[in-house]
Amino acid sequence: MKTITLLASGLLAFTAASSGSTVLTEQNLSNLEAALPKLANIQQDDVSSLHKVRLQRHCDWPRHATEVRAQQQGKSYLTEVDKILAEHQLSPALFMELTAKGSWPLLQSLQPVLSITRQTLAFLPQAQRQQAEQLLAQTDNMTRVVEPCLTAADNIALRQHQQRLISLAAKLPGTILPAQLDVSASPQ
Repeated sequence: MKTITLLASGLLAFTAASSGSTVLTEQNLSNLEAALPKLANIQQDDVSSLHKVRLQRHCDWPRHATEVRAQQQGKSYLTEVDKILAEHQLSPALFMELTAKGSWPLLQSLQPVLSITRQTLAFLPQAQRQQAEQLLAQTDNMTRVVEPCLTAADNIALRQHQQRLISLAAKLPGTILPAQLDVSASPQ
């Protein structure tokens, strides 16, 4: 009986801890907003390579940061990114978690458009179809990665900062929307 009580109290403590905190705080969002213009000005040799970055399905944000850095290995701008993040009190892991979770309102707002895009894929010209398929794969991957990692506190913060987060997500380098893709274009 004592073991069950300890286990139950431990589970309650874990649940309270996991639902009681979020990285989507006013301070972190302000730090991100301040860092974004500097991050956007970094000269990258191939910005489109960011569209090929895929996150694995786990909620270990330091590991995500390491995996993404490995995918971008050899890129000279990583040092500059680290400097800007540190200047704005953002670690690579915090930046990854903050931007991934912060992209959730944008991902959710895109779902009706993505549904229509899926239905019209067969009617799109090949180049446009490939771009649409890339967008669909990227947003599906982000949805599968981010959704299981959202805590109750994250969901509250997401509702509270929804418009701000949508605006921020659209400004991120390598945003989930490729600039050349116009999902509203009609089939030819």
